[in-house]
Amino acid sequence: MLTFDVVSFSLMHVEMQVRDVNNHAPHFSQTQIPVEMSEGAAMSTRIPLEVPVDEDVGANGLQNVRLAEPHGPFRVELQTRADGAQCADLVLLQELDRESQAAYNLELVAQDGGRPPRSATAALSVRVLDANGHSPAFPQGAVAEVELAEDAPVGSLLFDLDAADPDEGPNGEVVFAFGAHTPQEARRLFRLDPRSGRLTLAGAVDYERQDTYELDVRAQDRGPGPRAATCKVIVRIRDVNDNSPDIAITPMAAPGAPAASPFAAAAAASAAALGGADATSSTAPGTPEAGAISLVPEGATRESLVALVSTSDGDSGANGQVRCALYGHEHFRLQPAYADSYLVVTAASLDRERIAEYNLTLVAEDRGAPPLLTVRPYTVRVSDENDNAPLFTRPVYEVSVRENNPPGAYLATVTAQDPDLGRNGQVTYRLLEAEAGRAGGAVPTYDSLDPPLGSCARDGALTTRN
Repeated sequence: MLTFDVVSFSLMHVEMQVRDVNNHAPHFSQTQIPVEMSEGAAMSTRIPLEVPVDEDVGANGLQNVRLAEPHGPFRVELQTRADGAQCADLVLLQELDRESQAAYNLELVAQDGGRPPRSATAALSVRVLDANGHSPAFPQGAVAEVELAEDAPVGSLLFDLDAADPDEGPNGEVVFAFGAHTPQEARRLFRLDPRSGRLTLAGAVDYERQDTYELDVRAQDRGPGPRAATCKVIVRIRDVNDNSPDIAITPMAAPGAPAASPFAAAAAASAAALGGADATSSTAPGTPEAGAISLVPEGATRESLVALVSTSDGDSGANGQVRCALYGHEHFRLQPAYADSYLVVTAASLDRERIAEYNLTLVAEDRGAPPLLTVRPYTVRVSDENDNAPLFTRPVYEVSVRENNPPGAYLATVTAQDPDLGRNGQVTYRLLEAEAGRAGGAVPTYDSLDPPLGSCARDGALTTRN
């Protein structure tokens, strides 16, 4: 199963499923399977068998394991455990008598559910052993359940499996061990004392990784032809609120803005001016991290898309339900998108000359008791647009000049300012055609102006005229 989100200016959730075909047959790891069973074994006694392997899944996977006729006083049961694993048991249907028949040679058949089905066979030989008088018995019965909090300390006692055998001497001495169906992961996490039957926690468990474990415990006496009993212990892990929410921020383009739009150009220019700051980053649960930056042009319209915020929490139930809020300035707001995702959009017009950078804060909090939260700093930088005209520091400049001053003589300096950035804020100067004389007649002014500095000078001699 492949799942991914496609985000442009509308959000879409896409799922793709790969369909299996029945191109594998079940197979056993060995063609000869030896089994021993005491003649004193009670009816419904179970002996675990190796489960054949089928690489296919679903209906094409392993569906049935049985004994071919004649199957004698036995049958095979295939079950699916709570953790999804399959197990097969040889079940005794009637009492055995070693003196009348000491061995059974059976054929084990495994079959999948494909159309047509595929199958495999193995030879199962059952040797009947002479037995002592009694089998161990678990006071809890064949199945026992226990609940364990995922934050329980190592060494915690889960169960005291006190199986008893009324026989005397070695026939009544019971030793405990995990059965063949107990997974290696469960053997690593749980410890079973072979003498006392005390089941304790040996390693840290995590509800988010696995919430149920099935342990097959076998109690066997030490008599000749030892007798055994099995108990299935189901350990259910209880979730605790041990994971803080996670926040991931993905800056987005403005709605409807093409690749060559002012938004894209402004974002690229601002990113270059900032030394290539990474605009996308995520944070570890519960650990605030600076560095998430969005670049927005000051000409962006209201409701412009700024960023996609995704939240997640590894816990389940209320412990994994996350609510998110945005703080810092009313010019931006958080809008729900889908599932645990939100959109950061502009709530007002932006003006870089007034506010060039917004320092916002995203807070994600779960609904556990007590709740855990993650605080994430988030920066929005406003890129410049040429939206301001230069402005002279004075509306009128009056200059007194002596007659007969030499060419190039300094007259005055004019100053204009532009609050925009870069080239948008660079001011150059030039003289327009002026009118001089008391009668208003146009005459050459013989003045020059330095374009970048605004310094005015006399190009020719100035004389008085009546």
